[in-house]
Amino acid sequence: MTKRIALLGATGSIGTQTLEVLEKLKGIVDFELVFVACSSRGKELYSRFADDEKITVVSDGASGLKGKASEVTSTECLNYVETYSDIDLVINGIGGLKGVESSVRALEAGCALITANKESLVAFGMNIVRLAKEKKQEIIPLDSEHSAIYQCLLGENKDDVTALTLTASGGAFRDFSKERIAEMPAEKALEHPNWKMGKKVTVDCATLMNKGLELIEARNLFGIDNVKAVIHRESVVHGAASFKDGSLKLYASRPDMRIPVAYALTMPKRIDLGFSEAIGLKALNGFEYTEPDYDRFPCLKLAEMAMSFKTDRAGAVLTSADEVAVDAYIDGKISFYGVSRAVEDALGRFASGEEIYDLDSLNRITSEVKEYILRNIGGYN
Repeated sequence: MTKRIALLGATGSIGTQTLEVLEKLKGIVDFELVFVACSSRGKELYSRFADDEKITVVSDGASGLKGKASEVTSTECLNYVETYSDIDLVINGIGGLKGVESSVRALEAGCALITANKESLVAFGMNIVRLAKEKKQEIIPLDSEHSAIYQCLLGENKDDVTALTLTASGGAFRDFSKERIAEMPAEKALEHPNWKMGKKVTVDCATLMNKGLELIEARNLFGIDNVKAVIHRESVVHGAASFKDGSLKLYASRPDMRIPVAYALTMPKRIDLGFSEAIGLKALNGFEYTEPDYDRFPCLKLAEMAMSFKTDRAGAVLTSADEVAVDAYIDGKISFYGVSRAVEDALGRFASGEEIYDLDSLNRITSEVKEYILRNIGGYN
């Protein structure tokens, strides 16, 4: 049966790579892309699909173009269950907290969910995993690290797992002293050594907050508390699972997001789409795995602190504070270490309290945190 696919965040880094994979899979996998959405660059997206009468293009604003494709000029519809009523599979490539409700509504509509929106699984993860179980739908992770862990755990008993390990490249400032890092502007943080990604996630890689968010995401998604991060500069090994018999399973590939995207769409089959050269044992030679430096990169420690609460509330506070602080760093309003100071302040003030059980309470706490950070932004330098 042909699967009807919706792609959210279609013009972002994940979205554009997903479209490339979907184009390669035409005629190989039985699917039909019927819905694409982006917040901006709507004209670009509509022009790509203008001649396809089966597709609906959603963006915030009219493209001004005429074609056979349907057009919706507001992304508000992404937060309605009815939007996904005729969809089988939703790929959520939206960045940030604005992508959480789309994940929820897709699951409520009974869709399968492939997601790169880590905020869904950090700020509302326990609720989303519970919802997926109620709807008997599996959440397939798209991030390279979580795809790696997902594949390492296939066929395994969760009770046999003793630890999960996610790798981190170390980001743009991995070789810098703390004093030098403190002086680095955001444009330098965007010079990631291994991956090409959006601005927010690239800055999060430089602070190691991205890895911290991924630890919480993995804990919530896989239901295993013992999750840790190690620095692996080459980004070839993406994740590993340790088992109680002393064995270790790891997943390795070239650092190319199209590989986990393709696997999520074709699993359990693996299809050679010609994206990356095959990897052999020699490619694993000479690697070192080192512990993160919490002094130079305090955001990772703050994320681990938020994870220790074992609540969606703490995850929501962490993600919302980081969103505002990273924007301020990119805009030159605070320094690199102003980000961690803002997040630490927010966690101390908001992490404890009534747990989040619905989207309204999620929106209330994240709005409160963001307003608080914005009022105090000048004090974080």
